[in-house]
Amino acid sequence: MLLIALFFIVILAVGGCWYVAGRRSARTVSEAAVGAHASRRTWLMIEAVAYVGGILILAGATAAIGQHWHELGRWGHAGVFADATALFLVVGIFARPVRAPSVQRLADVAWFVSAAGATGAIGFAVHQVHWHGADLTTLASGAGVAAYSAALWLARRHALQNVAFFAGLVVTVIGLILAIHEPARPLALSAALWTLGVTWAVLGWLGYVVPQRVSLVIGVIVAVVGLGPSLGQFGWMYAIALATAAAAMAASVRLRNTPLLIVGAIAMLLDLTAVLIRYFGKSLGVPGALAVTGVLIVGLALVAARLMRETRTARPAEPDGTEPSPAMPQSNQPVSVPSLGKPEKRSGA
Repeated sequence: MLLIALFFIVILAVGGCWYVAGRRSARTVSEAAVGAHASRRTWLMIEAVAYVGGILILAGATAAIGQHWHELGRWGHAGVFADATALFLVVGIFARPVRAPSVQRLADVAWFVSAAGATGAIGFAVHQVHWHGADLTTLASGAGVAAYSAALWLARRHALQNVAFFAGLVVTVIGLILAIHEPARPLALSAALWTLGVTWAVLGWLGYVVPQRVSLVIGVIVAVVGLGPSLGQFGWMYAIALATAAAAMAASVRLRNTPLLIVGAIAMLLDLTAVLIRYFGKSLGVPGALAVTGVLIVGLALVAARLMRETRTARPAEPDGTEPSPAMPQSNQPVSVPSLGKPEKRSGA
């Protein structure tokens, strides 16, 4: 434990020096210089060096702790993960005031690793110190990490904090389902995970859980993957899976969310293939008809996209955004317009 404490103090000292240097540089460099190419390259280099240092920290600490793992005892195992949680939390706090995008990403990663360390600390404390089973250990770890990650997400509503918060909720639900009697466990697990995923996606759609794009994608992933344990036992679950994939694809078009479209398309492909194998595995008529229909749909979509592009490029729009009228004269000669005022004088009158 003395080695771990010294290691922790050294890392805090290095992080403090790096923080002070970053604050001084942030004060002296103007906003225009930060946005310049040379400044971005400098910050990216700092970010890369910081990631390399973090990897070396984890590798060295893992090797040192692994040699004395059995000597640490039950509380020592939980203390190692607690130290890692506090370390990366402090790194994120130090990096947070620096407004450079690369340093902001570093803060996100540090707090995400801190949430992972909290999971291990709570899990070892519940399982090894208090000798509880897998169900209570999973439930306690999930609930603790969900509460810890929720606090981090409220302080910093970024993508990785969103993922950590949602992962804690998923582990909590799994821990609750593990306590249920065995015959009802697959259906209950699928229903709970699907409900949680859809709820998270809807909250992201409404803007309550940000970033919206991340909330939609991870919510749909958990919803479609959560249906897996019961698809083999309950055939009607395929209808829910296909409807979820179709809704995800429709929402992706409206929101222009490409990752959500990819997730929905992959889920649709896997679920539809599973349905065909289960119900039409010995017949080639229905699968063949679906394959031909799919080819025709893809071809029509490509032709429609090509025609829309050619239509937009062939007829340029007017300055006010309207299409040119075909009745307008195309000649470059001026067109005389009769005067609406006094009548013209005629020669010889």
